[in-house]
Amino acid sequence: ARALADAPAAPVAAAIACALLSIVCMAAVMQLLINVERPVAHLPQASAITLASNAWSTSIPGGPAVSAWLTFRVQRSWGASAGVCGWFFVVSGALSTVWLVLIGIAAVIFLGASLSLAALGVSLAVAVGTTLALYWATRNPELLKKWVRYVPERVRGKLMSVIDEVSRIRMSAGRFALTALLTLLNRLFDLAVLYFSVWATSGEVPLSNPGLNQTTLAGVTLAFVMTKLAGAAQVTPGGVGTVEAIAAGTLVAGGLPLVDATAATLIYRGVSFALITAIG
Repeated sequence: ARALADAPAAPVAAAIACALLSIVCMAAVMQLLINVERPVAHLPQASAITLASNAWSTSIPGGPAVSAWLTFRVQRSWGASAGVCGWFFVVSGALSTVWLVLIGIAAVIFLGASLSLAALGVSLAVAVGTTLALYWATRNPELLKKWVRYVPERVRGKLMSVIDEVSRIRMSAGRFALTALLTLLNRLFDLAVLYFSVWATSGEVPLSNPGLNQTTLAGVTLAFVMTKLAGAAQVTPGGVGTVEAIAAGTLVAGGLPLVDATAATLIYRGVSFALITAIG
């Protein structure tokens, strides 16, 4: 409690600002992907549903499924086709996974973090493969329609319609690059929330050469990647209990005292989880 009370205001404020910027970046990704055929949403609309879907995802059992359903229904109400909505879910999810894995790989190679490169490589291959498969689907609708002929007739018509919608999607290289950049910024701003949380409780900027009872940028990055992996499992709503234990434990392994690691975790979760969920 004392570590939290003594936390300086500046890094805590920076953590809050980064959490909000992370949401804005994700909303901008939605805007770019959902407007791929024609303009149907503006940034304020995308920001609102991003916050709301995040709140549902993190606050109730089965939240991710409810969140996806809500986002889909809102996007359809804007006038987006079912194919474009599916395009958004696949591409945004794949890009987000790619950048998380690449951040982990960079932490291993350049910062000396302890992560399994083999596991990261498999995750990267799956995410990239999913994106390439979707790109292939947009260019080969006739072949997909031949395969669809073998599915039950009650769903065949709907699948044919979705294939037609996906085949009309065309995204320029520049638009895709901007989408990828904003997805990366979403991850980096989220990482910065944890970074500033550690700074606020340890009183020192995490760099590459830690002093006694301090951690490094590699330690913070490793804790971030581990919390994201733990949170993805959604054992409890928002990963409550699991994420906090993983974050604090990884920060302690990185050199922070338990008191500082626990306080940093509470600030990080208070900002990135409780505050953002409450806004949503």
